[in-house]
Amino acid sequence: MGPDADDLPVGAVVRLVNLQRAEFNHHLGRVVAPLESGRVGVVLHGVISQKAAYEPLSFKVENLRRVPSLPSLLPVLDSIGPRAVRRLLGDVGWGLPENVAVQVASFLQIRRLQLEEVQVTGCSSHRGDFPISAALNDREDEWWISDSGTCPGGQGAEFLEFRFAARRRVSFAGLKIPPLPMGPLSVREFHLMVPSGEDWVCATPPMQTLNRGDMQEFALPPLECQSLRLMCTKNAAAAEAAALPGFANCIGLFQVPGLVKGLR
Repeated sequence: MGPDADDLPVGAVVRLVNLQRAEFNHHLGRVVAPLESGRVGVVLHGVISQKAAYEPLSFKVENLRRVPSLPSLLPVLDSIGPRAVRRLLGDVGWGLPENVAVQVASFLQIRRLQLEEVQVTGCSSHRGDFPISAALNDREDEWWISDSGTCPGGQGAEFLEFRFAARRRVSFAGLKIPPLPMGPLSVREFHLMVPSGEDWVCATPPMQTLNRGDMQEFALPPLECQSLRLMCTKNAAAAEAAALPGFANCIGLFQVPGLVKGLR
């Protein structure tokens, strides 16, 4: 069940859900105005990165979910908070010494990922224009592009792999692309993968970039991991096949620093 308009005041951060135009689903935005007929004005993006650069769009309240701001230290998924752990194990619970209860509670907390903790450690392939570390800077004259021929017809399974200083919580993703007509190679469809034993498994639903040049921001199901793959499966040329037939057999992007920033 979606929120009421009263639950979405101006300034509230929201994610988009259950839209028939699937390319908008999972994008982050900020409420800028209540509108008539159960709709709300939302500026997309500009939540975890630079100020939004595009005009507001109108969405039904039922297609918005409010996103809370997260502290830097969080309870591990499927656990209880540190205060509850200390009460359970300390004087009013099992009677363990306070320092023991505090120590146990610390093992049930995890930090939100910070940009300085991230390295790009690999990729499926790359054309070699720049080091793959360029994916973490904020320059638009550097990029990552997969090797030629890796995405026949504009579709494939090309990835960038990231590793963190320790196991961390990742709740948001952000990436920047050159829009059409400048960016036929730009990633249009992608998902995130995490390690599971010897394998990598899909950790998010498929997501889509929009044909725009700002840092595009996405809400994720909360992930706890020390490494992560951004799997790119379709480029903009393939997504616009009717307009761009037989073009672009690789895939790429400008940057993904938004992957690791938290809500401002």
